[in-house]
Amino acid sequence: MPVRFYVQYFLHLLRARSRYHVHSPWVYELIEQALRHPAFDPSCIPIEQLRRQLLHDRRTIRIQDYGAGSHIHKRDIRSIQSLARHAAKPPVLARILFQLCRMLQPAMVIELGTSLGITTAYLAKAAPQAHVITVEGSESIAQEATKNFQQLRLQHIQLIPSTFEEAIPAILSQLQHPFLLFVDGDHRYDTTLQYVQAFLPYLHHDSCIVMDDIHWSRGMEKAWETLLSDQRVNLSIDLFFLGMLFNRNGRFQPEHFRLRYPALFSWFQTTLNPLG
Repeated sequence: MPVRFYVQYFLHLLRARSRYHVHSPWVYELIEQALRHPAFDPSCIPIEQLRRQLLHDRRTIRIQDYGAGSHIHKRDIRSIQSLARHAAKPPVLARILFQLCRMLQPAMVIELGTSLGITTAYLAKAAPQAHVITVEGSESIAQEATKNFQQLRLQHIQLIPSTFEEAIPAILSQLQHPFLLFVDGDHRYDTTLQYVQAFLPYLHHDSCIVMDDIHWSRGMEKAWETLLSDQRVNLSIDLFFLGMLFNRNGRFQPEHFRLRYPALFSWFQTTLNPLG
């Protein structure tokens, strides 16, 4: 990663607050349930076992990258092992998404950027009653993700092999409320803004938009700041690696929280023992 990324993370830790500086009861509850020390659910053991398999899978595939590319790899031929290591969300962030999804209990989960489907599986496990839609632009990666969903027996996931631009109108035509949208692909300023803004008119109360890598680049930081100034967003949470956008009923003044979660202890815990 560029040196700038680590500098930004250090500055985030200096500016971020803990739960003791949060006066919103609902945000405090979210911190306690999903962010502070995200618990591991036994139902996710097969997902982490699959992750271990993928981390040892040296098969290579040719991918189609429609976004900003990778800081790690510049070639269009990548190994499954590399995708599992660098593209899948690490256990601690996967647990946060799992707990957030379980807390909100959305009727629909939308993910833009499937990769190998590890994060998708966590979201699907958290909301078994939800209609889960995930979009992956690279056909070869989508095929691998489909195999992984079959292995995990997650039958309520609908994978759309398509670009985000092509898939979003169809998704919006069948959108259910509340929804959770996880934007985990592209990483360009203009297109990321376009994807998120398409869902903002439907964002209210228990719905949530989660953005990955909001400090990945200056463009992503600009997109995040632009969204914070949108009147349709009255609550945001910046976790550095993830950003969450809400439009909560009853909030007349927008509040934007920069939080010091997940804790370093959580990083070490899931790195040493991702299965529990």
